[in-house]
Amino acid sequence: MRNIVHIPKPSYPWPTVYSPISETFYKEESIWYDTDYDFMKPESIKRYKKQRLVQVGAFMSPTTADRDIFRPIGRFAVYVTTFDDYVELMPLEELKIFRDRIFEVMTGEDPRPEERGILRQMAAARKEFLANGMPQFWIDRISTNFHRFITYGIMEETPFKFNKTDPSLARYLMIRAYSIGMVTYGDLIEPATGFALPVDIYNHPVIQRLVMLLATIIAIQNDYASIRKEMTIESERFNIIFILQNEQNISFEEACIEGLRIHDEFVKEMESLSICLPDFSPYQKEVENYVYHMKLMVTGCNAWYYEGGTQRYFPDGFAVTPNGQQVPT
Repeated sequence: MRNIVHIPKPSYPWPTVYSPISETFYKEESIWYDTDYDFMKPESIKRYKKQRLVQVGAFMSPTTADRDIFRPIGRFAVYVTTFDDYVELMPLEELKIFRDRIFEVMTGEDPRPEERGILRQMAAARKEFLANGMPQFWIDRISTNFHRFITYGIMEETPFKFNKTDPSLARYLMIRAYSIGMVTYGDLIEPATGFALPVDIYNHPVIQRLVMLLATIIAIQNDYASIRKEMTIESERFNIIFILQNEQNISFEEACIEGLRIHDEFVKEMESLSICLPDFSPYQKEVENYVYHMKLMVTGCNAWYYEGGTQRYFPDGFAVTPNGQQVPT
């Protein structure tokens, strides 16, 4: 076990807004686990019920007070996290098949009765998003970004974990931005605000850079929130603090300071872009609101780690994979 020292907490120049419904979905979340996650071990389900994953959806979409609008957002918060845990040790060829089937379900197909129940959650969320007015082009976008989360994130991490090698800092940052799931999770801003960015606006380089900054900032934020748990796992490699220790040959304390400095530079860049957006007329107000909600995602996620009461980052709060191994995510 690595020695534990003081871990700094990230901070932001943006407000933290608290959801009025953050404590109201636990009963539904429990039903989701009991009905659609029975492909996992009972011990996994027991631990997930203590992680309050649906609550992170409320913390990150704090202006959404309508339960019907929030429901698919909450489903997504649960299944993106449990999926990441579940496939941690899955062989890549099997994961590719699962990934492609997920894309089919997320874009329009219904799962078969014998398939894993998590696909039913994905199909339910898709139908709820559509019922709440989200267009098909947005459905295709969030599905594509989920596919990228698996391909460029989880599947890129796997060789390093299996081979017990360390990525460079630059490679780590690229992979982690995808493997944290926030490129696809950021798409939830649009159903939360009731406006889907037109394709040409979403694809604009400034918006795309903001998307990657959102993902990278939360990835580093997660590294600091989970470091105490990951310090108990000698094989854990995908944490910026460990990466900096190894690449720069510095102490743990120095790596904590340097990682936070890197994080703060990304925060400054996000703020700089947000106050100097291009002209997106006639949707300027909608884009500004979208960027504002990006910032609320950052501060909301940070608040959830430290104030939400989750047991996910306790040593005994790990998810358990089908083969019984504890998973650091």
